[in-house]
Amino acid sequence: MAVDKDKLRQKLQFMRENIAHLRYFQEMTLEDFSREVINEYAATRMLQIIIEAMLDICAHIIAREGWGLPKSYGDLITLASQHDLIPREMKETYQSMVRFRNRVVHLYDNVDKQEIYDIIQNHLDNFQPFMQRVIKRYF
Repeated sequence: MAVDKDKLRQKLQFMRENIAHLRYFQEMTLEDFSREVINEYAATRMLQIIIEAMLDICAHIIAREGWGLPKSYGDLITLASQHDLIPREMKETYQSMVRFRNRVVHLYDNVDKQEIYDIIQNHLDNFQPFMQRVIKRYF
């Protein structure tokens, strides 16, 4: 069965929009970011849903392409990497995203604002290789 391009387009746009929202926080110092707890909470949630949108895309493509039956989010990343949807050299980066998402969802009281700030400042572009590969392959 073919991938649903409308679904992919919607999820990619969702990722783009939320990454753009997170760029707002890149202009802040850690002190400014930490001043209002709402900044940390909003940024954490946006990171979570960007990762979830990425995982939704992976799950959809893997199912439609018949690449396997992943049992976990980590398995999604492994299969996506094996099929060049995720750059193989970045597999561990994407596995780290999954672990971060799991901590946000299940161990939410164990996520540090410094970590959130660091991700925003230094790692937002890590989503781009995945997004570019989806676009190149399916559009």
